[in-house]
Amino acid sequence: MLFGTISVLFLVILCKLFYVQMIEGGKFSGISNNKRIRTVGIDTLRGTIYDRNGSILAIDKHSFELTVMYEKLFDAHSCYQKNILPEASVEEKQGKYHSLCKGCHTDKVMWVEKIAELLEIPYTDVFNKATTIVKKIEKIKDSVEKKNKRKIRIREETVPHSIASHVSWEKVAKFEVEMLSLPGIQIETKPVRWYPQGDMSPHVIGYVGAMGEEEKQNYNFKQRWFEELKKRGESESEFFTQKAISKNALVGKSGIEKIYNSRLMGTPGERFEEVTLDTMSVDKLILERPSIPGNNLFLTIDSRIQGIAEKVLGKRKGSVIVMNPWNGEIIAIASFPRYNLNTLNDDYEALSRNPLKPFLNRPIQSVLPPGSTFKIVTAIAALEENKLDENSHFPCYGSLKVGNIHFRCLATYGHGLLNIEDAMQYSCNVFFFQTAKILGGTLLKKWADNFGLGKTTGIDLAYEKKGNIPDSRSISQTINLSIGQGAMLVTPIQVAKMIATIANGGWYTKPHILRKIADYEGNILVNNEYELSEKINISEKNMNIIKRSLSKVVTDGTAKKTGLKEFRVAGKTGTTQTARENENHAWFVGYAPFEAPKYCFVVVVEHTKGHGAEVAGPIVQELLTQIGI
Repeated sequence: MLFGTISVLFLVILCKLFYVQMIEGGKFSGISNNKRIRTVGIDTLRGTIYDRNGSILAIDKHSFELTVMYEKLFDAHSCYQKNILPEASVEEKQGKYHSLCKGCHTDKVMWVEKIAELLEIPYTDVFNKATTIVKKIEKIKDSVEKKNKRKIRIREETVPHSIASHVSWEKVAKFEVEMLSLPGIQIETKPVRWYPQGDMSPHVIGYVGAMGEEEKQNYNFKQRWFEELKKRGESESEFFTQKAISKNALVGKSGIEKIYNSRLMGTPGERFEEVTLDTMSVDKLILERPSIPGNNLFLTIDSRIQGIAEKVLGKRKGSVIVMNPWNGEIIAIASFPRYNLNTLNDDYEALSRNPLKPFLNRPIQSVLPPGSTFKIVTAIAALEENKLDENSHFPCYGSLKVGNIHFRCLATYGHGLLNIEDAMQYSCNVFFFQTAKILGGTLLKKWADNFGLGKTTGIDLAYEKKGNIPDSRSISQTINLSIGQGAMLVTPIQVAKMIATIANGGWYTKPHILRKIADYEGNILVNNEYELSEKINISEKNMNIIKRSLSKVVTDGTAKKTGLKEFRVAGKTGTTQTARENENHAWFVGYAPFEAPKYCFVVVVEHTKGHGAEVAGPIVQELLTQIGI
């Protein structure tokens, strides 16, 4: 009975197969010839970047794209290459669109004229775009076929390609009306990066661009994609090629967009559609795997204070940094010149030729001599190495002769007899020259290293420079280095880290931009809370000497006229000579309020005719006034 039952069931199946294949074979063959299953990639949204208060700094918004199936693009390209189109001359100048060759190839290229008319552009622009796309895809196809040594139909030949971006609402409406007469052509939405703050903090946020060869080869930069890939049992190269390269995925090129690119990029989805070959219209949706948006980043930047920092810096070439000295959070980090992220593509050529180098992120990439701000390190080195104490005094008569060289002070006739607090207050060069002779180059470099000068801070921004703290080879070189001159080069962010260590009483901090990371549903994935864990070996007594000295700089010293006394600021001015005559780098570093520091700051104006107090000092005064300390 079991054998008989099974036999009957098999007989039923065989009969059904015979009916489907032999009797109704023609019907299903026709459907097969007219229908195809098409795989369409679904773009994902890149994560949003917020400031510490939730204001949006970078976000994806949708843009309308006009897409055309590759077969149509290939036909148009072939016609264009064979010069079957009429010549465009006088009529084109009059703004008229030429009729294409209607005698032949009507079904292959007539869509070009219609598209050009709706987009209000010359039809030759459409042909040029088609040619660019076809050449690119044929190059990929040729490479794949050579590798596999056989003819292959690659995925790019089966999907639509964009020939116009950022299509306006008005033109989209016109296309929707004409869509039935334009098979294989459709309007799609595509995410584009938008920066609501425009030219605010472009060096911090960074920008995105098309994936280059380096990104294509560097599989590690998209680990989140590969994790998803492994779950599906696919190979890395196969997944990467299909999902990233073929869709021209945008990747971070600078700033936060680059450093946290793998966090910001989402996972693309896929849609399987049944299409009619004649019209390329979608009959039904077979299956859709939705895309997964990227993670959202919350930065330590305060947009209000960032805006103030950029405003007070104005059009002076330089940097302004405001940092929390207790945890290393960057509250503001301004650089000028800068650029507008939303118009970067249009402005790129002009920006690249600009001699002021607007792409240079000066707070982390300008390597400059620190000038008299380095006297803080010289003083601490002398105190901690027991070469000086608070009662040590040196006379200043306006210069110091070492060998045949006269090293001069800022005061022509000198400052008289000074101790270390007085020397810091009046920024007496001669006092620190004498200190350098006793201290020596080795100990000076040791303490510069202790404060992290001449080394990268590890801030989470791309392309940070490290500068240089040279080994001293002579007493003359040591004297120059003791006041931050000579071959010594540091970045403003390194000086910010140094002054933060003084402000918090000797604890190391790590400057950073990221505050937390959340997924698209709002779940916190990373909470970037830094704690002070390692302390520099400076006695409390010596630290208090330095703090009192920095307070006196503002109340009675070189920064007395800056108006910073009412803000209870402790700080140090600095003026560095440059290779250009009558041009200096003007520094002011400090923290406020003196009793319980809330912010530390660095202001440096490059290649200016003034000095630290008269150029950088007013910027600090205006900064703190508007912040409202």
